[in-house]
Amino acid sequence: MSQKKLTSIAFLLIIGMMILQPLTSNSLVEDTIGTHISSSCTIFTATIGDTVLFGNNEDNNHNNAYRWYIPAQNVSTQYFGVKEIYGAVFFGFDNNNDTNVDQLELGGMNEYGLCFDGNGLPDISLNLDVMNSYPYTPNAMAQVLWDCKTVEDVITWYQNIKWSGSFGAQHHYADSTGDAVVVGVDSTGHWVFTRIDDSYLVSTNFSLNDTSLGHYPCWRYDKAIEMFGEITLEEDLTVASCADVLYEVHQEGTYATKYSNICDPVNLEFYFNSGENFSTSEKFNLTDKLSETGSFEEKDSFFGVTGEVGGVLVKTEQIDIQFETNTEPTDETSGILFLISVLSLLSSVYVYKTIRKRKGK
Repeated sequence: MSQKKLTSIAFLLIIGMMILQPLTSNSLVEDTIGTHISSSCTIFTATIGDTVLFGNNEDNNHNNAYRWYIPAQNVSTQYFGVKEIYGAVFFGFDNNNDTNVDQLELGGMNEYGLCFDGNGLPDISLNLDVMNSYPYTPNAMAQVLWDCKTVEDVITWYQNIKWSGSFGAQHHYADSTGDAVVVGVDSTGHWVFTRIDDSYLVSTNFSLNDTSLGHYPCWRYDKAIEMFGEITLEEDLTVASCADVLYEVHQEGTYATKYSNICDPVNLEFYFNSGENFSTSEKFNLTDKLSETGSFEEKDSFFGVTGEVGGVLVKTEQIDIQFETNTEPTDETSGILFLISVLSLLSSVYVYKTIRKRKGK
């Protein structure tokens, strides 16, 4: 084989490896994103007798989690003018230099016991009435807790507020009566409402209306359904038993369970689980928190609204997260990148030796 051909082969091998590595890296990124959607956030409503509990594992790759308390007050909104809002606590992330997640309400409960949280799903374009429509905004979920008292109110709200844009989630709501609904969109972009018809309702990262949308089957969903199915007496439906369920479906690694919360909408109490097996629950009372008027500060704007006079009253508390994000490369990622490096090195050595050998003849 001529030296020219060997040089060409060497050049092609090097170019091939250069192309292969970024493609492989991109596929790993895509796999990570897919893993995030498919392995994040387990939400439940459980009700027996007079007991109602609502809970969520927040699985995310960010490490700064917060609670925001916003008391009832008049605010100015972009699309709905000045209005009075209900008091509420919201949960989410901030200070991560990521506008996709920072200071967005990911869950919460209002002063009437209406609770919510959301599961990530693939984006679907909304196909609602274009008349009187508003762009779907990241802070729409705060509007629901500010406007609604019950699940029936939530359903009416969605049916009458016509959003445009896309929707990449399903939102799980429960109220103090034990009523619950998961709001999503079908494949045609219309709202669908999955109501609770048993003593529990569980949602993860596939559409409860159409399992082809999202990631189905889901082991977390199956495990939670199994465990709630074993709770048949009101005396057994406790914060501790629900924490057991959430621990069994928690995540670790890159998209770990950063916080795990349980809301009691009947008593307006909420709990944050931590420790081994989530055996420790820190308890808060929403009424007490919202009455601590001296601890609120005014912010120029918050969750997409401004104060009618002055700023929006907000109190911020940082959440002690349960599992740090694993920033080390996974074994799979490291293995593939190592293989690419070895192949590149062996190819280069082989071509170099072959060329030297040819030159020596």
